[in-house]
Amino acid sequence: MGVENLIDETIQGWSEQRPDLNFASMELSLKLNSIVRAVSDQLARQLEDLGISLGEFDVLATLRRHGRGAKLTPKEIAAATFVTPSGLTNRLARLEKLGFIDRQADPRDGRGALIKITPAGKRLADRGIEIVVETQDRYMNELSTQLKKGLDQSMTRLIKTLDSGS
Repeated sequence: MGVENLIDETIQGWSEQRPDLNFASMELSLKLNSIVRAVSDQLARQLEDLGISLGEFDVLATLRRHGRGAKLTPKEIAAATFVTPSGLTNRLARLEKLGFIDRQADPRDGRGALIKITPAGKRLADRGIEIVVETQDRYMNELSTQLKKGLDQSMTRLIKTLDSGS
């Protein structure tokens, strides 16, 4: 069964069981979640071909986009990648073992570390971001410029709702 049919079946089933509720928002959320999951799964498979996970790519991409010579603390990387510092530990250890990042003692905090991307990590991050852009373009190019603009405005509005804690 395809994703669209599964969503339709889910909404229809709930509508029959609970006709007192409006499932329009649920339907939109299911569609959005399905798209995000499918694109993320595809990206994960493609990045695995490069020898890293999607989470590891997030770390490299965070370091890479901060520019030449950027050194970030694990706490800064965790905040930028939406993971807990403890959830970041294994990613950093693996990336360091593979030679994609270097850890240095933080001169401001003797117990802390600063993380820097290596030249090999930079090359991998650059290839990875090409894959991300190509994959996302493949999906988004199905929409007209006008539809993309409307979707962007809608998503921005929803993000503001998330940020305000509503």
